[in-house]
Amino acid sequence: DRCVITSLELAVPATCGALTLDRLPQVQIVELGGLELLLPLTHSEDHDVQRLSAHALANLSVNAENQILMADKGGIEMLVHLLGSTNEAVQRQASKAIANMAVNRSNKEKINECGGLDPLISLAGSKSDSVAVEAIAALANLAVNDLNEAEIARLGGLAPILDCAQSSNPDLSCQAARALRNLSCNQSNKEEILKLDGARILQKMTTSKHQRTAKQAARALVNLNVTDG
Repeated sequence: DRCVITSLELAVPATCGALTLDRLPQVQIVELGGLELLLPLTHSEDHDVQRLSAHALANLSVNAENQILMADKGGIEMLVHLLGSTNEAVQRQASKAIANMAVNRSNKEKINECGGLDPLISLAGSKSDSVAVEAIAALANLAVNDLNEAEIARLGGLAPILDCAQSSNPDLSCQAARALRNLSCNQSNKEEILKLDGARILQKMTTSKHQRTAKQAARALVNLNVTDG
């Protein structure tokens, strides 16, 4: 019965998602075979199953060892697939999971190789702030890699990030500032950011009442060799 199957599919990620809020269960769930249960559910046609699975994987991927295990078991490919969902909740959770996975150095390259940059750039321009925040957070983490830094700009990632940098949403503008800091080391990127009026945008951000945003913007300006005065 399809209803029974869907109920079971929902129960697994929902339970794992609740348990993974604590650090110890994050390890135990994986040791007990949790990834083998969760990862296939990302292919479900049910948006709720996809969302709950991605949410559980996002929580599990906070753990450094799990980031490696998830990548080894094909988790990156499955999460990149979910980025293409038409459901905003699924997009948000998948982006969040990839942001966590991208903390790992090897995973930064794998995410690029699996085609993760393009959909993340698209989601950075989402009308949903909550989706854009997670997508830009992922791009910021991925940009701490020379190849990714150049590729994100080549694929058109700078413009939507600069747009988000001007958002009144403090979480969104903060992640955009962090991304711009990480994307402003490459010489070609520096020139493109300046061409897109990035210096003015970043200088305005240095006056933000949100300290983290102001600091990230100031560091980006240093990378661009622009004073914030």
